[in-house]
Amino acid sequence: MAETHEQVVKVWIAPGCIVCDSCETDCPEVFEVQEETCVIRPEAQDAEFTKSLTPSIKIAAEGCPVDVIKFETIEVEGPEPWPDQEEVATSPAGGAGGEKSGHAPAQLIPQGPPDPKWAQLLADSHIAHRGRGKHGRIASPARVPAAAIAEALPADAPPDARAAAMVGSGFVQPRMGVAERIRTAAQALVGAVELTRRQFNVILAMAWGALAAVGGLCAAALQAFMVPKVTREPPAIFRAGKLSDFPEPGVYTVHKIDHGVWMVNLGDKLVAISTTCTHLGCIPNWLSNDNKFKCPCHGSGFQVTGMNFEGPAPRPLERHGIYLDGEFVVVDKSKKFRQELNQWGLDGSEITI
Repeated sequence: MAETHEQVVKVWIAPGCIVCDSCETDCPEVFEVQEETCVIRPEAQDAEFTKSLTPSIKIAAEGCPVDVIKFETIEVEGPEPWPDQEEVATSPAGGAGGEKSGHAPAQLIPQGPPDPKWAQLLADSHIAHRGRGKHGRIASPARVPAAAIAEALPADAPPDARAAAMVGSGFVQPRMGVAERIRTAAQALVGAVELTRRQFNVILAMAWGALAAVGGLCAAALQAFMVPKVTREPPAIFRAGKLSDFPEPGVYTVHKIDHGVWMVNLGDKLVAISTTCTHLGCIPNWLSNDNKFKCPCHGSGFQVTGMNFEGPAPRPLERHGIYLDGEFVVVDKSKKFRQELNQWGLDGSEITI
């Protein structure tokens, strides 16, 4: 039967990555560890790219502590094209440098200078300079004999122990964490800024000024919130003019806008009629051609005297107090006279002409 071997044609990451950096350490060409998860590099989406990295991908999958690295393989005829890497991935440590049961537990994070065994391991390694091909690949990682791996680390060491030993020995330099990168950038920024005493005093004064401005704005907002708002309204008692200003019968709208009052000459008397509709408070309009007040909101109609005769208005328009002060006509809006209460014609409700 012809010899065959497996080649990885597809690799992906299942949910549950804990961002331990182990996969990128084992196979940086395929895996990229980000802040919250690990992703497959774009060039590793090609089956031809992953085939040549089969041993590294398998090592990364075996070393994943949460078993989220998945891959798909195919059977290819012929011997394996990467014997050294496969030995690193699968050979028992005892086969090259001693028996499996004879090794003591590994010293994971040695202190001081790099271990001589790892220094020799680094010296014995060699790089396969493949350059950048059509997929933009970088140089392959070091190929190391299985004997050197077995002598430096026990065969029963778990994947995280192997990674820790490599970091502690100085063979691998781990990536800087996010917090450490932020701290380093902040320290570099602070160290790059050298302030003189005068510059420091200017900055301090600006800071105190900004704080005072914010305090002033807060105090103004509080004052505006606490102090009640006073609506500016026209006076309740005002001079509407002289009696001679209303000589002819009819409606005079001179005080409609500023005081909300129509001065109406009824022929034998002068009255001050409110401009507020008795239905819902809209302001009617005086239609001189129709000789009536007409509310634009709901169609209420009032005669020139203020009497309601159409629409939903329930009662006539109100009249304000009115009297003469010498030759001047004075209107008192604080006093109201209502027809349904038989108050029209009372003293102060009209001026006899």
